[in-house]
Amino acid sequence: MKKLIALYITEISINDNQLAFKNLYQHFSSGLISYANTLLRNTQLSEEAVADVFVKVWANRKMLPTINNLSYYLYTATKHTALNYLSSQKKYNYLALEGTGEIFSIQCPETNSIQKENLQQIEAAINALPEKCKLVFRLIKEEGLRYKEVADLLSLSPKTVEAHMTLAYHRISERLEGLLEEFSNIKKASGC
Repeated sequence: MKKLIALYITEISINDNQLAFKNLYQHFSSGLISYANTLLRNTQLSEEAVADVFVKVWANRKMLPTINNLSYYLYTATKHTALNYLSSQKKYNYLALEGTGEIFSIQCPETNSIQKENLQQIEAAINALPEKCKLVFRLIKEEGLRYKEVADLLSLSPKTVEAHMTLAYHRISERLEGLLEEFSNIKKASGC
């Protein structure tokens, strides 16, 4: 598959091959849309975010050969694009009604304030992790990379990556247990 992706990159960057670009999009789009949807919680916006990423890729196609890890690049670009979508709409919560295709906005300052505080607590818990553990956690959870990809990227064994993730989950849950009421309630309900 890596050889095929390399061929697509060459065809796109040198020959402006639109078919190769379409194939590259088809190869990555479903995973990127799924990843964007974890951030945006809206399939339509997620599809738009991924389309925006690929528009930029096409516009800068001559630079494609300089990218060492295209998958990592695309997931990072998708993350930033999705976060930009969120920040431009951060004053509102959005509710999409199934089947209608319409989005209604609901302004709720109290909910936004609580969500912001919770996110700050979660971010602090992640930042308190040991450096290597934090890097592994962010690459997997924020960048959407697989354990094996992270292992290859950081020259670690997949078992070491798994150990870092186990440690991260344990330390984050310990730290959040007393801080977030919702987290404590979920943990109690699940019997953990």
